[in-house]
This record gives sequence, C-alpha cells and structure tokens, in this order.
Amino acid sequence: MTVGLVFGALSSLWMTDALACGGTSGDDDCPIPPSHSANEGIDPAKCARQAELVGPENCAWTTGMMAQRVLSDGVPWTFVGKLVPSNNDLPSKVAAPFTVGPDGAIHVIANEVLESLERQGATAGRLEITGKLLEVEGIKYLVITKS
Repeated sequence: MTVGLVFGALSSLWMTDALACGGTSGDDDCPIPPSHSANEGIDPAKCARQAELVGPENCAWTTGMMAQRVLSDGVPWTFVGKLVPSNNDLPSKVAAPFTVGPDGAIHVIANEVLESLERQGATAGRLEITGKLLEVEGIKYLVITKS
C-alpha cells in the first residue's frame, strides 16, 4: 500500500512538471526532448514498399536479400548526378527502378532510402548519394545508404 502511495505521488509530481514544461523550455528544470531525424528508422537493407518502385514482376524478398548482400560484401561508392529511370526488369527479379553511371550500367536497388528520396521528390533532380556497390553475375547493384 505504501509503495502505491509513493508511486502515485511521484507520478503526479512528474505529470505536473511535464505539463508545466510543455517540452519546449530548454532550461535545467525543463529539458528539450531530443529531436528525431526525418530518416530515423529507415533501413537500407529493406525493400521499398511503394509499388511503383518495386514493379509488378519483381520480388520484395529477393530485393531485400540482395540489398543485404551488397551492404555486407560491396565497396563504398559515391555518385553525384541524376538517377535515370530504368525498365526495372532484371533477370534476378531484384527491384531496381533507376540506374546511374556510364550507360546506366549500375542498378539502384529499391530500398527504404530510395523510397524516402522518391517521397521527397529528390529523385527528379541532381543529387549526391552514398552507398555500397557490388557486381553479382555481371549485374552491378547499388544500395543507397544516405543522400
């Protein structure tokens, strides 16, 4: 019973402080809560969910597995330029809606980072992307890790 009274008193004291602060003051009694990045929770190893990026004939599971492989075995790679829309029809069934590089030889895997760029409209213009590059069975795959 005593524990319940102490807990009740402490929780009501905490609620009073929280309501008084409003989470925005920033002084010692009312610290500012940490801000969250717009890209928090985005996983470069996960396939995009947007149907337009994955395409009707590709496999989300295969795309995610290839992204994981590229991230673990690939080499760091940076690109500055425009993403070129592709036919998104690789024999591996890995979703790659864009290409980069000379002659569109590098296929950009449809992951959550690319999906975030697409939602922001960034895929339409020139951008700088960083990621990992790996050639598998004659096909060069790029996984974007940040932009």
